[in-house]
Amino acid sequence: MKLWARIENGRVAETFTWGENPQALFDPEWTWIEAPEGTRQGAKYDGSFANPDEPEEPSVPPAAETERRLFLTPAEFRNSFSAFEEVAIVDFAAGAEAETDPQTKTIRRVVGVFFDRLKDPHLSTVDLADPRNLAGLDLLVGAGILTAVRRETIAKGLPA
Repeated sequence: MKLWARIENGRVAETFTWGENPQALFDPEWTWIEAPEGTRQGAKYDGSFANPDEPEEPSVPPAAETERRLFLTPAEFRNSFSAFEEVAIVDFAAGAEAETDPQTKTIRRVVGVFFDRLKDPHLSTVDLADPRNLAGLDLLVGAGILTAVRRETIAKGLPA
């Protein structure tokens, strides 16, 4: 099959794929020229084909990443969790006493320690770059309290 272009006023009005010149299939006034593969509607024709330039996508600069604070007060960190997440954390940790599986019991207790640490009056900041805090967030994901997306949102800190 060959690509044929119908020329009108020095431009490609349309293209048509056909084995031979399609002139007999259409209006006899139309002019069909065999065109190279890739010829598009709107291409110039003056003995050779020149496709129109691709329209440029408007260049939109990427949104500047908001600067984030990774050092939060304990209250700011605790407020990073929704009320439902906070209740889930408290309830999950409270289930440690009744838990019969030793490994799950330990995980529940660690979640409780992680969250209760925020009440320590000597704690002035929570460093979200500290691997221990990130591990605590990972533990909340593993316990099904946070989704991975929420974990990432919380770990990013607050706008500066």
